Amino acid sequence: MLDIDRIHSIVHEHLEHALLNLDKESLKFDFKYEWYDLTSLKGINEFLKDTSAMANTYGLDGFIVIGFDDRRKLFKEVKFEDCGLKDTNELNKIIIKRISHLFELNSYDIMIDGHPLSVLHIPPAWEKPFFIRNYQTFTKNNKVKKEYHQKVFVRKNTGTFSATKYDVDLMYYDRKNIEPDYRVFTDVFKLSILPIENIITIKFTVENAGKRPIAIVDYSIIIALSQHKDCECPAVKIWGTKGSYAPHHSSEIVQPSHIKNFNVEFAIPEGQVERIMQVLNNPKSKQQLILKLSNDKVFMQNFEYRG
Repeated sequence: MLDIDRIHSIVHEHLEHALLNLDKESLKFDFKYEWYDLTSLKGINEFLKDTSAMANTYGLDGFIVIGFDDRRKLFKEVKFEDCGLKDTNELNKIIIKRISHLFELNSYDIMIDGHPLSVLHIPPAWEKPFFIRNYQTFTKNNKVKKEYHQKVFVRKNTGTFSATKYDVDLMYYDRKNIEPDYRVFTDVFKLSILPIENIITIKFTVENAGKRPIAIVDYSIIIALSQHKDCECPAVKIWGTKGSYAPHHSSEIVQPSHIKNFNVEFAIPEGQVERIMQVLNNPKSKQQLILKLSNDKVFMQNFEYRG
């Protein structure tokens, strides 16, 4: 996995080539003058298109460098807050809600030769292809123009395009060449609802199929109450090997090539118990279990209540 010093060096090298008009071919490197407006649907769709295309494209790590126009050779002072979100964890929430499954994305604010830049770093993704569930295009007046379901994008040359069958086949082929640092699978085998206490208890397993150990410090579940409304239930108590504790007060470590059992209690938001019980008792209901690691990485897995 690349550290921040190596990322800084890669970005610096590409900037130098761009300023000297030297072509440095890279499918997975792109410059963007301004931050995506992640408070608008148009900005969110642009962000999902560009980042999922990087994750879907074969090859090494992908980068989107914000704050430089490589055609006009212009810099713009930028920082993460320009996107309109509170912190970088909000990026994962956008991906979780709108992409078929989560891919790794890291955001950094860096300084190169006196220019503040933002960098989106997308490591090689084993689980591609990634689908945008409902991709939207917009008119000049920011009205929805068209909507596409299960849209897949990929990088070609220096642009982003809709994936062809050949591109998707290449994604599956490339999966054989990737041994990820972090690869996690979960399986929910028991779920109980305590309506008086406003608690959902979930028992599940976590399998660490990556190369590095993971330390889980927080958990949550997202329940889709409707097509356009989700309900997030945060963890309030974890039952570990040394008894119970609150999130972030300890961690559960899963070594590579190991499986571990978990028992976690989640709080149901006020007034949502009856609706959540209806949703979870629907045999077609698919929800999401989210794990947060000590290094701020986030994993999301869909699960079905089979109760």
